[in-house]
Amino acid sequence: MRRNNNVKHLAISGLLTAVAILIPMFMPIKLILPASTYTLASHVPVFIAMFISPQVAVMVALGTTFGFAMTFPPIVALRALSHLIFALPGAIYLKKHKIYTSKQRIIFSVLISILHAIGEFTLVALVSMKGINMSILLQFALFLGLGTFIHSMVDFFIALMVSDTLKLQ
Repeated sequence: MRRNNNVKHLAISGLLTAVAILIPMFMPIKLILPASTYTLASHVPVFIAMFISPQVAVMVALGTTFGFAMTFPPIVALRALSHLIFALPGAIYLKKHKIYTSKQRIIFSVLISILHAIGEFTLVALVSMKGINMSILLQFALFLGLGTFIHSMVDFFIALMVSDTLKLQ
């Protein structure tokens, strides 16, 4: 029975990874700013993976990193890799605790989105360290930090609707 579950998780991971790679390529709703880009629903597969298991969350984060490394600029792949910072702890928490009430869901989303924003902000700041000054750092904080936080919250609630519909929780 465990083997069947592993095969099922591997298949789901592959499908979620494929969807995660396709969304930024074809989604018409995008916002492109100097320090970052935001594509509606681009994090939904990673969030759905969190509802399934920590292993699926890690496989999807690593799979998207690999996929983006082959099709996008390196910074995009590194930002996908930074998703491990929120996906793994979030999935571990969800494995032990169910979030049913609106209050639980909002608190969880805020905490995960903070981790997400800190991860991407830190990564981009470190990669850009050579040419960074206070003005650029403030732009990163505003556009990448705050922008990622808001984007993450929106994508989390889209994933939550999908998760509820599929009864993943």
